[in-house]
Amino acid sequence: MTLGPMQRTRFAIVGGGIAGAATAWALAESGESDVVLLEAEEQLGAHSTALNAAILRVWCPSEAATSLAQQSARFLASPPEDFAPVPLLAPCGTVLVPADPTPSSLERWLAARPAGAVEHLDEADLRALLPAFTGRAQGGVLLREEGRIDVAALLDGLVRGARRAGVRLRTGARVTALEVGDGRVDGVVLEDGERLRAARVVLAAGAWAGALARAAGSRVLLRPTRRHLLVTGPDRNVDPAGPVLWSDADGFYARPESGGWLLCACDQSAVDPDKWEADESVRERIAEKTAHLLAPAADAGAAHFWAGLRTFAADEEFLIGADPDVAGLEWVAALGGHGISSAVGVGRLAADLLLGREHDPALARAVAPARGSAAALSP
Repeated sequence: MTLGPMQRTRFAIVGGGIAGAATAWALAESGESDVVLLEAEEQLGAHSTALNAAILRVWCPSEAATSLAQQSARFLASPPEDFAPVPLLAPCGTVLVPADPTPSSLERWLAARPAGAVEHLDEADLRALLPAFTGRAQGGVLLREEGRIDVAALLDGLVRGARRAGVRLRTGARVTALEVGDGRVDGVVLEDGERLRAARVVLAAGAWAGALARAAGSRVLLRPTRRHLLVTGPDRNVDPAGPVLWSDADGFYARPESGGWLLCACDQSAVDPDKWEADESVRERIAEKTAHLLAPAADAGAAHFWAGLRTFAADEEFLIGADPDVAGLEWVAALGGHGISSAVGVGRLAADLLLGREHDPALARAVAPARGSAAALSP
């Protein structure tokens, strides 16, 4: 659908990955359909959304991110009947090997989980559940509610729901600038020169959001980073329904994938989102950790090796809400690798804030771009 050069909308969402799609869907769910979602690529969810590990991990050091992931986990486990034709979550469970000492926030979260959701494992239990694990650990925790997310089905459900309610979704619509008039952002400029007026512009463009905002006068900082994943060749000893292994102690996670293992060494390095590629040296780092922690997978070879983008605010909290410097500019960004796990919660909070609806004020403060500290703003 081609919009006229001065078309107006209430909300223009920049970015058609999981953050933008969830925000559009949540706005539509709240009865707001005067929304245009703009994606630079020819398909939605082409970058971080398509290149992630598809693991539901609920707890993380950020209490706000954990809260939003818990909301999303409930949705993934029991979505509306018409949301997706297939289950969104394969609840295979996660075997978590905590760091030593275990963070107090993790201990509190585990203690608050419902009966049956958590099983504490001694060393024998851990190795019986994950016989391929060869690292050192006195025990671990089985998180029964976690597992593998069908990212394609989740994204498709969000997009179909938004479109059904009247949201306009455009691909191949690269936003090159935010328009500023009378001291506020009041629209966007597309690569072909088209201009779209909007009462509010929502930045959900991941690693590319920061440059657009800075050019419009925002001082909010974003740090795009890269993380690598590797899928091994097939291994007949891998149980395709087996649990995820996540070792906080070692900075490593793995899960069954395509008859082999998906592996990650939890690397992270700053990158330019327009000029980067996979770093071959990280392949060796993954191999070293695998040989130590998952020795049976060490000789399986690499069937696929790639990197994806993870974008952070300076304090590594999410950015959801109004920009502190530029009126009319809103953020749904800096999800730092937790976008798939927390998408539904993030979208609903963003929609509540955009529409002035009731929300958890403490949660909103924790993720507000105007957090009022050097961690969120440049000097």
